[in-house]
Amino acid sequence: MKITLRPHHFLCLQGYKGQNYSKTQANSWSKISQKLEQNPDADILIADSSDDLCKKCPALLKNEKSRCIEQSVNQLDSKVAEILDITKGKIYKYSEILEKIKKVFTKEKHEQLCSDCAWWIKGLCRDSFKK
Repeated sequence: MKITLRPHHFLCLQGYKGQNYSKTQANSWSKISQKLEQNPDADILIADSSDDLCKKCPALLKNEKSRCIEQSVNQLDSKVAEILDITKGKIYKYSEILEKIKKVFTKEKHEQLCSDCAWWIKGLCRDSFKK
């Protein structure tokens, strides 16, 4: 099993609760989240744009402008990739990336990177990295 993910989605998955998504999109996120929980050694291809979690995005399905294609999201992907020392286009084990996340991400680093994100502002993921 191989799943394609963009770098910042590793952070989103840590706080995913199934809220604030369309039913179709929530089902997609829930399925992928469950697959990764059940198979932590799944192969992950690092994407440089939309990924398997994006496939059911209502905005992308309707060819509407999506906040996820904005430059700021691409910059966030680059920052997360750098912090986790992962390379776009390469394949990693999900468990390997989780270990990197545990080593480097704190509540403060999470806030620094994500505080302007709509999900953060709504309070949906602020507790992802509490220790």
